Amino acid sequence: MKKKIVSVYSIIHFIVDLSCAVLVTNLVTQKLGGGMPLFLAIVLYNFFAFAMQFPIGIIADRVNKNALCSALGCVLVAIAFAFSNFGILSCIIAGIGNSLFHVGGGIDVLNISDKKATLSGIFVSTGAMGIFLGSKSASIGFNKYYLVVLMLLVSAIALFTLYRQIKDKVINNQIKVIKLSRKEVIAVICIFLTVALRSYVGLILAFSWKSKFIYALLFVIGVILGKMLGGIIGDRIGYKKISLSLIISAICFIFAFDHPVIGIIAILLFNMTMPITLIVLSNIFNNNKGLAFGLLTLALFVGFIPTCVGMNQLFTQVGLFSLTIVSSILLYISLRCNEKTNKIIKEK
Repeated sequence: MKKKIVSVYSIIHFIVDLSCAVLVTNLVTQKLGGGMPLFLAIVLYNFFAFAMQFPIGIIADRVNKNALCSALGCVLVAIAFAFSNFGILSCIIAGIGNSLFHVGGGIDVLNISDKKATLSGIFVSTGAMGIFLGSKSASIGFNKYYLVVLMLLVSAIALFTLYRQIKDKVINNQIKVIKLSRKEVIAVICIFLTVALRSYVGLILAFSWKSKFIYALLFVIGVILGKMLGGIIGDRIGYKKISLSLIISAICFIFAFDHPVIGIIAILLFNMTMPITLIVLSNIFNNNKGLAFGLLTLALFVGFIPTCVGMNQLFTQVGLFSLTIVSSILLYISLRCNEKTNKIIKEK
C-alpha cells in the first residue's frame, strides 16, 4: 500500500506542476503579453501556490481528508484553464489548486513515512520535471490544453479512489499538542531560513550553459536525484552527515559557471537536504504534518520575494559559495538542536 500511495502522489505531482507551468508560462503569458499584469499574475500565483499552503496545511491537519484535498486541488487547476482569458484570476485559482494538492499529498506521504525521509524525498522530487517540461511548452508551440485538463481530471478520480482505499488505514496521523523547547524553536527558525535560502539560490541560478536543452535537462535531473537520494541516504547514514553535502555543493558552485557537469553535481548535492528539512520539521511538530509542510513552502515563497525586486546580485561565485555555506551552518544547528529527531534516531 505504501508503494501505491507514493507512486500515485508522485506521478500526479508531476502532472499538477506540469499543468501549472503550462498555464502560467504558456497560456497566461500569451494572454497578458508581459509587463505589470503578467508580473502581478506570477507573483500572485506563487503566493497562493506556496504561501497559502501554510494556512491550508493547518486546516488539513484537522480535517484529515488528505486525498480528497489533493483531488480538489487537481479540479481547481483544471478549472483555472477555463479562466485563462482572465490571466490573474486564472493564476490565483491554479495557485490555490496547487496548494491543496501539495498539502494533501504531503500529509499522506508523511503519514506512511515512519518518521523517515525516503518517501517524502521521492514525492517532492517529481515536480521539478513537470515544471521544466511545462515551461518549455510554449517554445514547441504546444496548444492542446484539453489534454492537460483531461490528465488533471483523471488524476482527481485516481485520488478519490485512493481516498476510499486508505481513509481507514492512515498511519501516524494522530495530531498532538505542539510543545517546543527553546532548542526546538531555534531548530525551526534555522530550518525555515535554510529553506528560504535554498529557494532564493535555486531561483537565481542562471548559468549560461543552461541555454542548451541537454544541459538544462540534466540540471533538472540533478534536482530530482538530489531530493530522492537525500532522503534515501539520509535515512541510512544520518541527517547531520547529509548536511555536509551543502559544503561540497558550495565548493562545486565556484567552478559551476564554466563547467556544466560540476554545476549539475552542485545542484544535486544542494537539493539532498530538502527531504531532511521536511521530515525533521514534521517530527518537531508532533505529527502536525500539514503545518510542517506549509511552513516550509511559506519559506519557499519568502525566498522568492527578493527575486521579484531584481535582487539577483548574489549570482556570483562568491555569492553562491557564501549562501550555501550559511545554509549548511543553519541546517547543522537545527539538527543539533532537534531533540525529537535525535531521540528517534537513537531509538533506531
